[in-house]
Amino acid sequence: MQELKNNLFFVGIKHSGKTTFASRIASRLLVEYSDSDDLILNTLGGESVRDYYKREGKEAFMKKEVDGVSSYISSHRHSPFILSLGGGASDNPPLLSLLHDNGKIIYLKRNEKDMLKVILKHGIPAFLDKDNPELSFSLLYEKRNAIYEKEADLVIDLGPYRDKKETEDFIFSILKENNYVQ
Repeated sequence: MQELKNNLFFVGIKHSGKTTFASRIASRLLVEYSDSDDLILNTLGGESVRDYYKREGKEAFMKKEVDGVSSYISSHRHSPFILSLGGGASDNPPLLSLLHDNGKIIYLKRNEKDMLKVILKHGIPAFLDKDNPELSFSLLYEKRNAIYEKEADLVIDLGPYRDKKETEDFIFSILKENNYVQ
């Protein structure tokens, strides 16, 4: 049986596969998995994350994110886990510091043009300029990619979208190769 050596925090840009592959790897290793959005949602008393963000703003949301992740980490001190973070985790230095102090940051990197296609399939999200989503995404991608490249303990370039099982196997092999899984 494979064993997780450190807590793993999966980060990446929206729709990069963080939630999908973090949960699949956790299942494969028989360790607990959670998503930071769910941790925040649990503290909002029925309000959506999007509504809270709109009402309270970015700073309040980022504090909620740090508080939720910190609480989760504290409650899992004796068992390794895998956690996926929201796409904007790169904009939250206290959160990144918390992640560094409590495990390894895994950046699931995808090609900018591929990412934009996937994001736009679901309509233009609020964080992109409606008049020029391509340019606004390009600027956002450039900024967040630079932060994730710098902050990540391990960058996994996933290339173009492919079969989920094949991608899971690829991620797992990279984790094993880098001794994050034994």
